[in-house]
Amino acid sequence: MNLDDLPDQLQELFDRARAGLNAQITKARTAVDSLNAEKAVAVRQLGELRAEHKQVQSDLNSAREYLHRGSTLAGLDREITAQRKALDALKHEKAELEKAVGALTLKRTEAEAHVVTLQNDARLATAERARAQEMMVRIKNQLQQWS
Repeated sequence: MNLDDLPDQLQELFDRARAGLNAQITKARTAVDSLNAEKAVAVRQLGELRAEHKQVQSDLNSAREYLHRGSTLAGLDREITAQRKALDALKHEKAELEKAVGALTLKRTEAEAHVVTLQNDARLATAERARAQEMMVRIKNQLQQWS
């Protein structure tokens, strides 16, 4: 080993160290990029899981409400009573409407009978008018024959 070769050897050592460090930095950057990609996937999946959790929690709350409401007999009795009252009101309204329909049907029948009567009267008046016109024509013909 020569002193004159020492700077070259030192330079060569630095170059190898630099190459080794550059290789390590490249590996580290690749690892960081890979981890960042994994992190992005994990964040997306976490968001999806949170949305799914929110939906499942909502469904669970609805199921609990339904079970709570169904488990209380008094609540069901109140609902049945309220529905029966609504049904009775609808039956009453239906009966009133049926009465109104009956009255309107009767009025319609009377009006149709009145229309038939008026049509018959109109036909009779038309026939009477035609007879009167024929009579007028005969009278005019007789007057012309006598004159």
